[in-house]
Amino acid sequence: MMEEIPYILRQYQMNLEFAEQITPHLYKAYTNQGPFAVKQIKQNRDFQFPELLAELQQKGYSNVVPIYQNQSGSFITAVNQHHYYVMPWLQEEQEEERDSKHDYFFKEAAQLHARTLKEVKLTGDEAAKHYDLLLKRWEEENKAYEKFVEQCEKQWYLSPFELQAVTYFIEVSRATDFAKEKLGEWKESMEEKETVRMALNHGSLSIHHFIYDRNEQPYLTNFEKAAYSSPIDDMLQFFNKTFKTYPIRCDECIDWYYSYQRQFPYTADESHLFLSYLSYPHSIHSLIGSYSSRRDGSELDSNRKLMQEYWKFKNVEYFVMRVNDIETQKKMAQQS
Repeated sequence: MMEEIPYILRQYQMNLEFAEQITPHLYKAYTNQGPFAVKQIKQNRDFQFPELLAELQQKGYSNVVPIYQNQSGSFITAVNQHHYYVMPWLQEEQEEERDSKHDYFFKEAAQLHARTLKEVKLTGDEAAKHYDLLLKRWEEENKAYEKFVEQCEKQWYLSPFELQAVTYFIEVSRATDFAKEKLGEWKESMEEKETVRMALNHGSLSIHHFIYDRNEQPYLTNFEKAAYSSPIDDMLQFFNKTFKTYPIRCDECIDWYYSYQRQFPYTADESHLFLSYLSYPHSIHSLIGSYSSRRDGSELDSNRKLMQEYWKFKNVEYFVMRVNDIETQKKMAQQS
C-alpha cells in the first residue's frame, strides 16, 4: 500500500512528503498541503457509503469526517485492484475521562439516528413470520444443546469442553427462555403496528471512531459499513463487541445506554427486540453445534473459545438484567 500513496495523492493534486502507517489499512500522509488520512477499503465493503455521507449533509448532520473527491469527481480512487479514499487528518486534541467521552459518543450516535429516522410501511405479516422462523430456530438450537448434554451424561469421561458445556447448560437455557419471552413481547407490540422505524446505522460504532478537532467539535468517522436498518442494530453491534472480554460488571455500560436513550428513546417494540437479540446466547449454541459435528478446531481451541463465549454471556446477562429491571420499574411507575 505504501508505494501506492504517491499516485493516490496526485489524484487530489497533492504531493507526498512522508507517510506513516497507523493501522493495517490507514496511513497518515504528510503532503505539501498538510496532513491527510489515506484509508484503504476492504474488499468486502460496499462502495456506496460516500452517497450516504452526502445524504447526512443534506439532512443537516455535519458531525462526520468528510471524504474528498479526486480530480475525476469520484470519492473512491482505485489503484492495482485496491480502493482508497482521502480525508482530513483530525488529531485528537481533547483528553477526557473514559465515562465522559463515552457519554458524548452515545449522544452523538443518538443524534445520527434521530436525523436519519424514517418510517417504513410493513407489508403483510412480516413480523409474525419473523417471529415464527426465529422461535423455531432458537428452539431447535436449544434442543440440540440438550441432546448434546444427555449424550455427555452417559459417558464415563468428559473432555474439558464437554464438562464446560454440561455445566453451562442450565444458565444458557434460562437465557434462551428469556430471549424467547422478549421476542414474544415484541410480537405482541407489533400486532397493531403498520410501520417500523429505520435509521442510518454507522455499522461499526466504536469509541475509536469518535474524535474531536482542535475546536472541540466532535466527529464520527469510518462509515464504510453504514446502512439503513433498525436503530437497535448499532447498539447491538457495539455491546456485543464490548462484552467480548474477560468477566466484568459494566455499570458504566448501563449509563452509556441510557445516555443514548435520553436522546433517542426506543419504542416498546424496539426495546423488546433489543433485549431479545442481545440476550440470546447464539455464539454458545454455535460452538456446541460445531463441536458436536467435529467440523473445526482442536480440543484446546474449542475449550478456549467456549470459555471466552461464556465470559461474554455473563457480561451480557448482567447488562440485560439491569436494563430489564430498570424498564420494569419505569413501567410500574407509569401505571401507578
